[in-house]
Amino acid sequence: HNSTKSGLLLLLLTGILFKASIKRRKHFNITPHLITMRISQTAIGLLFSTIAYQASASKSYKTKASKTFKTSKSSKKGRSRQCPLERIPILEDGFSDEPDWSAIIEIAFPPWDTPENGCPRLDALGGTLVSGFENFPEAVAEKFNSCYYTKAFAGLVPSKGGYPTPIDTHYQYEFAAPFLKQPGDGSVHHCNTDENTVDIGSCPKLGNTCGKDCAKITDDYGIGHIPPFVPLAAVRNAYSSCGATNICSDWFNFNTNGCNIKKSVFDDLVYDQFGEGDEIKFPGPVIIDGEPSSTYFRLEYGGESPACDEGNCRGPHYCTEDVANEGNIWGDFCPYVHTGPNSGKYRHPHIALAALELWIANQCMPENCPAQWLDSPNGQEYAMDEETTTSITWSKMDDENDPMSQPAVPYAWPTDGSGIFPGFDNLYPSGKCTKSAPGQYVTEIAGLGPDCTV
Repeated sequence: HNSTKSGLLLLLLTGILFKASIKRRKHFNITPHLITMRISQTAIGLLFSTIAYQASASKSYKTKASKTFKTSKSSKKGRSRQCPLERIPILEDGFSDEPDWSAIIEIAFPPWDTPENGCPRLDALGGTLVSGFENFPEAVAEKFNSCYYTKAFAGLVPSKGGYPTPIDTHYQYEFAAPFLKQPGDGSVHHCNTDENTVDIGSCPKLGNTCGKDCAKITDDYGIGHIPPFVPLAAVRNAYSSCGATNICSDWFNFNTNGCNIKKSVFDDLVYDQFGEGDEIKFPGPVIIDGEPSSTYFRLEYGGESPACDEGNCRGPHYCTEDVANEGNIWGDFCPYVHTGPNSGKYRHPHIALAALELWIANQCMPENCPAQWLDSPNGQEYAMDEETTTSITWSKMDDENDPMSQPAVPYAWPTDGSGIFPGFDNLYPSGKCTKSAPGQYVTEIAGLGPDCTV
């Protein structure tokens, strides 16, 4: 686009010079050959200036666009000289400059004590508990689950085993569906159907019309839904590189955004690192050819072998083969990693982002932003009433009292709430098809649930 404008400008200037030269020839003894030579010299000069500018701009763009997980590597030396804030905790046995996300999360969301041998684990998906790993952690008030297997309890009081939802943490790019007793209520999938058995994962996400790992930028919503590991990587890179940015004054305004980073800052950081035209494009948070992607997030623990060797897993969700083959079961109803040494260690990237935001905010505004999330502005009155929580209505499970359970086959939604998994009776006022759950929602896509008429 810039090259085209430069070319048009060059032609215009050449024409003006030629016309002016013809006029001057009438008054001065100037030959046509001399006119042509002077115009050619001028045009060549302009051409080389344009090429130099384009090369410089291209170099600048490529430098910005090629930022990866290793962006912070160059800033490791002299970090304390450049930045007044603390350095992000680094995982000792991780990749170069890989953040210790578990340590960061545990500052904001202190965990229950983990059993002495580690978290419970199964010998295989749908299998039985491994000997020596049968004990679950004991719930402690005001602390969070140290052995995490399902997001069924997200949005509920911490003693039930969940963490806050993206709605609760004010995640900027969630664009959640409202709570209308429809499949996928409160999720990023906007279902508008009268079928209870719809695959929730097939319902659209806002702005995801440009293919896998891509979100459109529109006038109505700006950047569409992107997974939290994308802005998490953008914030991590920008914070670690520091530079001339005054993070405390540029990123935060407590009067308007509390302890959250300003939306405009998120937009700039995400676009600077992942923007292409009117789209945001990003890789998954995985290892690619032995190296971490630019959005790598260790705590996803997705697709581990041998549990996922048959193509049965759905991202970080470990489904048994019969569940995966059913064809209409949303992968999110399957548990997170629950076999092998990483069992129970999954953590949500939106929780890591909330923890990182609060960790930075606590350095900038310690009097307003306590280190722990439940004490922060976002955590006030969190999950005080189940009928106003942001928890998603769950499906029927094979074992309604086992947090490692798989969805029932054949698929049935919703659960009746007779076990530990939340259903309508837990999450909605009696006889109501809507509920008051504070947060930001997109209301023009999803429809009322199958049994609702008002």
